[in-house]
Amino acid sequence: MINPEIRRLVRLQGMLTACAVLVSAVLSHNRLSAVLSALIGGSSVIIPALVYARIAYKRRRAAPAELLKAHFAAEAVKFLLTISMFGAAFAFFKDLSVAALFGGYIAAVSAYWFKLLVKN
Repeated sequence: MINPEIRRLVRLQGMLTACAVLVSAVLSHNRLSAVLSALIGGSSVIIPALVYARIAYKRRRAAPAELLKAHFAAEAVKFLLTISMFGAAFAFFKDLSVAALFGGYIAAVSAYWFKLLVKN
């Protein structure tokens, strides 16, 4: 079970990724590679965030040291997964639009900042 706060954050990341996909579609005149690049960029944030939530919030009640270890492990897995997803995108997607990829990534990452600014 994922925390409702995390669910809202991931939903916001998805919406911002969708906006980045739309912007990349308009700016690239519906070039499929740019649209997919923006989608991969956003997915490189959303999927590691979901994995982080699964690892870090597996146990609700534990000693503070155990909870801190879980968060450190989750952050390490999130970092490695993000790097792996970017590496796979660069290695296997030959017609990659780097601007759209990083645009989707930045749009999805900005959800963390928007979530801090807006409390709902």
